[in-house]
Amino acid sequence: MSISLNLPTERSAAVHGRIVQLDGLRAVAILAVLLNHAVHVPLMWAGVDVFFVLSGFLITGILLARKRAGGDYFSYFYRRRVFRILPAYIAALLAYGLIFGWTTFHPWPLMAFFGMNFQALYAQHPNPLPLWSLAVEEQFYLVWPVVILLVSERVLLWLAVAAVACTPLLRALSAPFFPSQFYIYMLTPFRADLLCAGAIMALLWKDRSPRFEQFCRKRAWIGFVFGFGALAFAQLVPILRLATNSRPANALDYSLSLIGSVSLLAWALADRSWLRRILSSRPMRFIGEISYTIYLIHLTVFLLIYRSFSSPWVMLLVGFALSALWATVSWFILERPLIRFAARLPNRNR
Repeated sequence: MSISLNLPTERSAAVHGRIVQLDGLRAVAILAVLLNHAVHVPLMWAGVDVFFVLSGFLITGILLARKRAGGDYFSYFYRRRVFRILPAYIAALLAYGLIFGWTTFHPWPLMAFFGMNFQALYAQHPNPLPLWSLAVEEQFYLVWPVVILLVSERVLLWLAVAAVACTPLLRALSAPFFPSQFYIYMLTPFRADLLCAGAIMALLWKDRSPRFEQFCRKRAWIGFVFGFGALAFAQLVPILRLATNSRPANALDYSLSLIGSVSLLAWALADRSWLRRILSSRPMRFIGEISYTIYLIHLTVFLLIYRSFSSPWVMLLVGFALSALWATVSWFILERPLIRFAARLPNRNR
């Protein structure tokens, strides 16, 4: 299960300067994903939802800032996404293919054009790589930059609110038409509320008042505890378990995760005490910086070492160490130089 995502924090209209604790928040998200895949800790799949919310927050801010600045808009945005996403993505595909073979990459056009969430549901050739969430984000970013360019910030806010409100209803109405919960879990229309919730937070945080910031600092933790606590409690009710693919489960569970994820983002943004210190620590920030590549490669590593370790906790530790090593080498040799190169490319004025 994904992620996203995973772009480095950039200057944006949502924030002024680099918010270092958001790198630490990425570290929390990727650690949750690893716990889910290695040890199967319940509800740790919500780490992907944190990635989605964070991605919606950052990308919306970047696009709003670019819209205000003038000059290139689409070419600026997509050029940077290409340099950030494709090198590590291609390296991860090559690593998996060379080790385990290429048959799981069929049909290849879905892998080449970010249709991996559809490919993951392709029964004849299931893909073990966690690329579906990357597809969700990239599909969303085919639409969202156009929306931001064409509408005012006020209309953008209402559109995002409408998406957050309507997506649970869409999930509930669509559930009976799919054979399993994974269709709802992996397809973009059913997960767009998380990205739009991040966009709402970007718009609110950009023009925040001292009262709103204080509210986030003092009360966001309540939403975090409520969202994920209620999600955990819901699993005690059989009809509310996602595996049932029921209408109530698909409507409620993802929305509770959304509440918890957005509240965690708000808390991380506003906190000035222990949470900020933890998220801003150098180890957490670095894990967050390389979290995208850890996410891409970790299942390949887990599959490679699976037979060597009977304990899932040992597999988790060894797998994390090897994934982090791959991601560190990739970051310094491949990804960071290309990100910096993209940043130096000239931009045309309108």
